[in-house]
Amino acid sequence: MNISRRTLLRHAAAWSVASPVLRALSASGAPGDAAKRVVIIFSPNGPQHQKGPCEGTELDFQLHPWWSPLERHRSDGVFFRSAHQAGQPFFEVKGEYGHLSGGVGALTATASEGTRAATGPSIDQFIARRLQEKGVVTPQRSLLFGLYDRARNPWYEAAGQAIAPIFNPWTALEAMAPALDAGPESVAQTALRKKHFIMDQLGQDCRRLRQDLDGEGRALLDFHCSSLESLEQSVAASLVPRNECALPSEDIAALPADANWLSRETRDAAMGAFVELTALAFACDLTRVVGVGFGNAASRFAIPEKYGVPSSGRVDSGDSGPQMHAWTHQSRNNPDTLRAMEIFYHWFSSQVAALIDALKRTPDADGRPLFESTLVLWTSEFGSGGPHSNANVPVMLFGGGDAIRTGRMLEAEGDKEAKALVLHQLFVSVCRYMGLSDVDTFGNAGRGPLEWLAG
Repeated sequence: MNISRRTLLRHAAAWSVASPVLRALSASGAPGDAAKRVVIIFSPNGPQHQKGPCEGTELDFQLHPWWSPLERHRSDGVFFRSAHQAGQPFFEVKGEYGHLSGGVGALTATASEGTRAATGPSIDQFIARRLQEKGVVTPQRSLLFGLYDRARNPWYEAAGQAIAPIFNPWTALEAMAPALDAGPESVAQTALRKKHFIMDQLGQDCRRLRQDLDGEGRALLDFHCSSLESLEQSVAASLVPRNECALPSEDIAALPADANWLSRETRDAAMGAFVELTALAFACDLTRVVGVGFGNAASRFAIPEKYGVPSSGRVDSGDSGPQMHAWTHQSRNNPDTLRAMEIFYHWFSSQVAALIDALKRTPDADGRPLFESTLVLWTSEFGSGGPHSNANVPVMLFGGGDAIRTGRMLEAEGDKEAKALVLHQLFVSVCRYMGLSDVDTFGNAGRGPLEWLAG
């Protein structure tokens, strides 16, 4: 990623860059803690007509052509086949299937229990909050990038509290900028100091008010106070520069800040920027947790016209056009259905592969590639077997260093509950990798990590 100082000033005028060197922060934490990072990736809808992403045996398997861009990272990956969506099999009510259970359960491993929303946090927010509770405080508790702008499934800060991603790369850079500023105190640093003072005062007010409440009122206020404290800690961390990061020399994105970043035609530019922003955030220790969403639940996701996605006729859901959701409702007997879905998954896979490339070429503070201390988890809203199937969800895990034995495929077996427990255990394993050794369950079922990952 390259960013010119002139471009930053033009597109992110809310903060001032006074030096050709950007300084980042080392996160506070226990002495000797090695930095571990995680990227959680979500793709909407599902492959529908392909069980993917691979077939064969544990050590002798082949990637399906739809996922072929990941072939160059095959030896660094673990590929899951036949897994059932987490959360749902353990709480079944009428209407909880497909987009609802897939969108809710994919990252939270919960069901909505009739609320139409997740009943727990998504894995990215869970890890980020627990790390901060352990004393690992970074300028950004987590970063969430996406190609849409709505607060809804699958990302949740807590039960019923969906969050929206940042969809404009320049806005994302602006959010990161105060922690990257250096030299004489800048406008951004001055604003941070004011924000820190205000957050401290609000925190004190919150704690005083708590003494006057009990029961449900106190429980609700506790979460609010905790969020305030979390934000105050991150702001405080942003005021203590330690390590240096060189100021990139070119633009963060191929398009300006006022481009239509929700247009299908800006997808490549947005993802290219988010890939490099992720590498920058990890290299400068601005955060340990990044989420990337290609779309939200039931997304009418589309990619640039140049990729040649055919236009779907109107389907039973009422939508049509060269977008993914309509094609998931088309029969595979339609000659264009498999062609359209292959284009979408090839594009998704290309973006994930590019992210892994960036992590492999970007050095950590100790000179080793970031990839050696990062896990990349890619999962989906649903899988194959019908337009709203929660079965056969394609899930992939990359990286992890010596903690994960890669270059393997796991075929989930048993009934749907057993197949869903594989993902519950996978989430626990990701938490353990991130240093949360006391986490033994995630979501609404299952105990313990997926020991198979360690070989």
